[in-house]
Amino acid sequence: MPSLDRFFLFLLMLFAAAIAVPMQWPLPPQIAAMLPMMPWAVMAAALLLSQIYQQGRMGFVVLLSMGNFGVASYLQQALGGSNINADVQLGYWLWGLTAPLLLLLFALLPSRLVFHPRAWGHWLLLLTVVFAAGLLWQQSALLAPLSPWLQTRQLPLFSWSPAPLLLLALQLIVTLICWIRYLQTKSHDGVAVALAQVALLLSSLWIGEAQQLALLATCLASAQLLLVLGLGHQLAFIDELTAIPGRRALNMALARLGRRYTLAMLDIDHFKKFNDTHGHDVGDEVLQMVAQRLTLVTHGGKVYRYGGEEFTVLFSGKQPAQVKAALEAVRQDIADYPFVVRSAKRKGADLQQGRGQRGEGGGKTVQVTISLGVANRTSNRTDTDAVLKAADKALYVAKKAGRNCLRIAPKAQD
Repeated sequence: MPSLDRFFLFLLMLFAAAIAVPMQWPLPPQIAAMLPMMPWAVMAAALLLSQIYQQGRMGFVVLLSMGNFGVASYLQQALGGSNINADVQLGYWLWGLTAPLLLLLFALLPSRLVFHPRAWGHWLLLLTVVFAAGLLWQQSALLAPLSPWLQTRQLPLFSWSPAPLLLLALQLIVTLICWIRYLQTKSHDGVAVALAQVALLLSSLWIGEAQQLALLATCLASAQLLLVLGLGHQLAFIDELTAIPGRRALNMALARLGRRYTLAMLDIDHFKKFNDTHGHDVGDEVLQMVAQRLTLVTHGGKVYRYGGEEFTVLFSGKQPAQVKAALEAVRQDIADYPFVVRSAKRKGADLQQGRGQRGEGGGKTVQVTISLGVANRTSNRTDTDAVLKAADKALYVAKKAGRNCLRIAPKAQD
């Protein structure tokens, strides 16, 4: 199961615990007193980091979550008494109907940083919806046709909740859409939107419970902060094109190595010629294919994109003789892989001047091969720079030997 799926399921269980725990065990007074302020602090940190890491959609999801928690806290106090004001109940209904639609709209809109001039359209949409909801709140007669749907229903499982039928139906539909969208994208943004909507649905049902609302918001805020930090880590250490760790991650891995390790430097044979012949778009696909096949290497090898068409495979605690078969297997796997240069489809974006000449091969199958140089730490090569240099020299030897082969650096090499 992918890590994002596990994270999503864990947060759903945490949401359930946030609802169930206060029902069974009252929170200590010190925690209960601090709880209402915790979501604000954590969400503020997530919002700031989203701006720093250039994650606009995540930032707006956090901003909407902050607004939803603020409205829910106000409504909880107003709806908690025995005499519920009709205007307050109308405000609850309007919030429950507009908040999920806003969340869905911001999930579909292009990503924009929250505090950036280009986000003026997003802010205009947000303020327009808030203004329209406020107008309907003041002119409640406009909602008269929906009155039968907005009456509190005695639902079998939620008879204690003031959530009306239309609100529940809409939020369940939006929750389902957010879930489907996450399954399609498998992205951090998709997780954030889906979790925010689930938290909104649960908050609507438990609107009268202060501790449940605060716990839900705290769990959601913590999840958003972790997602923003995860995106920051991805930007810093994961190569965007190939989705494998990049040079910075390799440098950190090399700094943590022990005294025994082997690394392989490899690159794609004739990549520049291939790029010039078939176009940069196809060249990117070759890089992605090679990276994906390299991740299948056995014996504990960790794959990194070194730069350009070069990759590094790192084996901790291994000698060259122990990993040679694994590297030969992945080299042969790439050579045998039927890479098809697909025919060009003349779309408008592809007709722009300067775009790659993708697909000039007319749909033919071409062979992609790699050459590898392998080196390990020895008494003559005690630092990682020396081992990398030795592996690079061995790679050069493999190129001179005809490519599509593996060469191991001699132990006595300087």
